Amino acid sequence: MFAPRRDHTLAKIILSLLVIGLAAFGAIRAWTWFTQSGAASAFSSSPADELERARGLMDQGNALEAHQALEPLVNRGRDDAPTAQAVMLLARMDVQEGNKDAARRLLERGYRELTSNPDHPKLAIAYARLLEDLGQYDDAVRVYADVHDRAGPDIRPPATVGLGRQAERNKDLIKARALYREAAKDAVPNSQEWDEALDALGKANVTLVFSHQETPESKWYTVVKGDSITSIGNALNTTQGMLMRANGIDENTVLSMGQRLLYTPKDFRIVIERSRRRLFLLDKDGIFKRYSVGLGQPGHETTLGSYKIGNKEKNPVWHKPGVGPIPAGDPANELGTRWLPLVPDQEGLPKDLGIHGTIRAETVGKYSSNGCARLYAEEVEELYDLVVRSTPVDIVETFSLDEGATIASPNNVTTAETKS
Repeated sequence: MFAPRRDHTLAKIILSLLVIGLAAFGAIRAWTWFTQSGAASAFSSSPADELERARGLMDQGNALEAHQALEPLVNRGRDDAPTAQAVMLLARMDVQEGNKDAARRLLERGYRELTSNPDHPKLAIAYARLLEDLGQYDDAVRVYADVHDRAGPDIRPPATVGLGRQAERNKDLIKARALYREAAKDAVPNSQEWDEALDALGKANVTLVFSHQETPESKWYTVVKGDSITSIGNALNTTQGMLMRANGIDENTVLSMGQRLLYTPKDFRIVIERSRRRLFLLDKDGIFKRYSVGLGQPGHETTLGSYKIGNKEKNPVWHKPGVGPIPAGDPANELGTRWLPLVPDQEGLPKDLGIHGTIRAETVGKYSSNGCARLYAEEVEELYDLVVRSTPVDIVETFSLDEGATIASPNNVTTAETKS
């Protein structure tokens, strides 16, 4: 008698499935280890190499392939430098392509997930700036404040400037100015962050000094019998332009006895930096505002040395050498609407240099003149109303931006240039 046969088919099927499942699980674990460790480096590009490849594709205008290269880096689940940089780069591409909402989601995810990343403050600033552009100001301010409080001074200037913009939106220009000044002090000189802070600071400074808003530096003057805008300006060592702008009056305004006029005492000095074609207006707090200037072309280089502002002129006549006087308003008058002559404070310096406007705006920021410093029309009119006669002017090759630095008079004085 034989024992009954057992059907092992079901057991074999179950066993086979278990073996296949274990093998698949092991293969997945091995692949995960392989791709997330350094073991794959011999067979594929490193994340840093892929990031550089994506940047190259962007530079070549190949957005689709750049996207394809960045997406695996963004989604690889690693909190390292390539991941954060890939997030910022991909978000920037989304913004350029008009997809700001996708960029916001991407940056928000990076901001919340990559908290231990060394590039997290930069990612946070990019996120906050996009929120600001989208009008989500409260959220932007929270992120800016977080960066301002946690990041080092070399990283936080854009966040500080962002907080300054919010202060301006809240009509608190004095707070905004303080934040812009802090950002300019923290930023690396001549960096993009420094430029942004300095531009915002200059705008805030000028707005305050020309406005009727009382500030910690401003004072009041009470008009007495016989006063005029000119006599008051001379007595206070301030410009007529500043008095008029700050008080909403003009040269034809009849002043009344007892009338109170707001003004801001200033002791300005000017430094013109020849190597970078920049003019710095400085006060006791440092850089008040920076302007771009056109300077002397080759063969007519702007002469280094110490000068002071002479008698200023509105709508000057240009006495062009070899041609004769060209009246104000003539399209050929290259002095524009304002002339601030530079009177030498040293022997051997030219006596026909000045700061003036221009009828050719495209020449500002270039070596384009016969030696003078030329500014945009609206900026030279602004400077004219800021500085008084006898304001010191130093023309230097390179301006030291160190706090408290003094401007030494250069010894390498060149030959005189022709005024233009």
